[in-house]
Amino acid sequence: MPDDWIRQWGDPVLRESAAPVASFDDLLRKEASRLTGRLDEADGAGLAATQVGFMRRLFAFRISLDTEIDVLVNPVVAAASDERTEFLEGCLSYQSVVVTVERPVAVRVEAQTLSGRPRVLEVEGYEASLLQHEIDHLDGILTLDRAHPLERRRAMAALMDTNRQAA
Repeated sequence: MPDDWIRQWGDPVLRESAAPVASFDDLLRKEASRLTGRLDEADGAGLAATQVGFMRRLFAFRISLDTEIDVLVNPVVAAASDERTEFLEGCLSYQSVVVTVERPVAVRVEAQTLSGRPRVLEVEGYEASLLQHEIDHLDGILTLDRAHPLERRRAMAALMDTNRQAA
């Protein structure tokens, strides 16, 4: 798999915020198709447009490898539970490094479909973690930013080691 097919940790694009989608047109559908294709090839759970260099607010996701890939456009966390827990999150931009992140247990995400229709998802547990993770990508936030300092140092050491081995 080529290094540039999904942007990797250290790429400054991963720190940029995506622009809202204003036109629900053929270009958006083409970007969504490329995004879902890359997610499928990677056998991943989620992939934000920013991770492949599209600087617009959309992401592809699936709850399991057995479920169909879905796309959300202009997603925002509209409400979150007060209850929080730790999730172990992987990231296609980190290769095999996982990070423990504390997040709300449940969220309501408001978004749009590829045709611009409103959509609301009320999710908890793993699904809440997944959607929050992808929305963070669209805001230029990485799991390392949300990790406890000791967890961040451990993960960064592993990422640097992975980068040294790949060089």
